[in-house]
Amino acid sequence: METELSGGSNLSTPTGITPVTDFDLRLLRVFKTIVDEGGLKAAQAALDVSLPTISKQLADLEARFGVRLCQRGARQFELTPEGEIIYKAAVELFGGIEQFQREADQVRRGQRGELRIGIMDNTISDSNCPLVGSLQSLQSADLHLRLAVLDPDSVQQRVADGRLDIGLVPLYKKWPGLEYKTLYAERMYLYCGQAHPLFARTDEPDERELANYAFVEHGYVDGGELEGFAAPAKTGATAWQVEAVAILVMTGGFLGYLPRHYAAPLERQGKLRQLLGSRSGYQSSVAAVFKSNGQQSRPLRRLLAALEEACASHRDAGPDPCCAEIGDKAYRTTG
Repeated sequence: METELSGGSNLSTPTGITPVTDFDLRLLRVFKTIVDEGGLKAAQAALDVSLPTISKQLADLEARFGVRLCQRGARQFELTPEGEIIYKAAVELFGGIEQFQREADQVRRGQRGELRIGIMDNTISDSNCPLVGSLQSLQSADLHLRLAVLDPDSVQQRVADGRLDIGLVPLYKKWPGLEYKTLYAERMYLYCGQAHPLFARTDEPDERELANYAFVEHGYVDGGELEGFAAPAKTGATAWQVEAVAILVMTGGFLGYLPRHYAAPLERQGKLRQLLGSRSGYQSSVAAVFKSNGQQSRPLRRLLAALEEACASHRDAGPDPCCAEIGDKAYRTTG
């Protein structure tokens, strides 16, 4: 199909390619919502329409493509292979539209770009973290930075759904659809608080003895996915941030793992005690996370390059002395 334009030029649609209309976009949004919510009935609240209307819109989309996109029933909802392809294409399509809207809005406001970043808490005391220096290299009057401190799962969720462009998270597990670039390592040690029975001991406790005490569980960590780490025998509390773990440990009721760079000042103040020395820790890799299939904006590409360059320079300068004493394997609390 060819459309003649004034001035003698023309725009052509390649043969066999079906144009996407506004009506198609509306139906695709309905389909994407159905998949995201897990079925037609579950999508009613999100779409604010009746179930028969949703069913008809899905049928219209299937008629448009000439294929069945999903198997649906009272207790079953499953994408067909064709539905998987269309859903992934729809995610990329709407992600591209959202990116265009953001950049167009930035042009309207006289800015060249915006960068939305999510990080885990208490990274500023880690000398290995390259974020501050990397952001310094990006600062300009026409780049708007948005920075949020969140728990690691929230960072990854917001990157996945497009609310953040990039995040810095401990690399315990990888989410589908996201790409990870390992930047540096953080060392975790085992601690008890001043009120804990082990704090005043003049000797180190036996490793098997620790199984008698309750631990703070890191809510975002699946111990089975972390090499060399075994879950504690007893978990009496759960926390999603470093500071939350420290507060619970300092109550005296729990043992818990904390980054050395964060715990060291509290240890000097006599509020924490490290247990078992170098045997009590494990290494946690920290990675930059971003959408694997997303279009990277110029600010995002610049930040990734700055982060990688900073980490490479830090590695060339040699290992961090406070991290050199501990191996990569975690202390096993289950005896």
